Amino acid sequence: MRLHRFYVTEQVGIKDTLVIESTTLVHQIKDVFRLKSGDSVIVFDGSGSDFECTISDMNKKSISLNVVSTEKSHFMPTREVVLYSAIVKKDTFEWIVEKATELGVTTIIPVIANRSEKKALNMERLNKIAVEASEQSGRGDVPKIGEIMTLKDVIKSRQGLPLAEMIAFDIDAPLLPRVGLGRNVSCGLFIGPEGGWSSDEVALFHTNNIPVKSLGSQVLRAETAVIVALSLVMLGK
Repeated sequence: MRLHRFYVTEQVGIKDTLVIESTTLVHQIKDVFRLKSGDSVIVFDGSGSDFECTISDMNKKSISLNVVSTEKSHFMPTREVVLYSAIVKKDTFEWIVEKATELGVTTIIPVIANRSEKKALNMERLNKIAVEASEQSGRGDVPKIGEIMTLKDVIKSRQGLPLAEMIAFDIDAPLLPRVGLGRNVSCGLFIGPEGGWSSDEVALFHTNNIPVKSLGSQVLRAETAVIVALSLVMLGK
């Protein structure tokens, strides 16, 4: 039977024992999954390793684990992929975070675009979704959810930094070539809101020498464009 897998913020390293005191995690293990002393679980700490543990003791406030074995996590991103995703409606953006985590993005930056439907997000919930998606997918770390930024501030913040390739996607741009994307060590992808980037935003990309390409002539929802673009980067040959 597949063991339940949990993310812990404490570095496990070479420890033989681990005490979980997170109220949320204690509740999840004890009350949601109804695990008990003697049961086995897997924990990971973002280092790229999975630690199989046995529950040795539990109470209302903490759970004690004995570390039994260590192995590499099922998946660990090997390069930096930053997703700059325009803010869309709440449920859709949460779905974007979940799927981007599964595909291996390292950082997600919510961007306020001219056509964004809203300007705020529940950051605590987004981080929770990223953790849960990492737990479920076998990923060995959890992506960073950055603070909400304007497009101008995003571009300004990246100037002079070693992000090898940045690409913005817009339906009216030339088609992205089937080869050449995803071969750099790091990259940043800009996905617009419903209705796409405004003409001023497209001009801003061009002014800052950020290529603007399309994923095809069909009109894609923002969340679909995220999946297609990330799949080309993460899974493309």
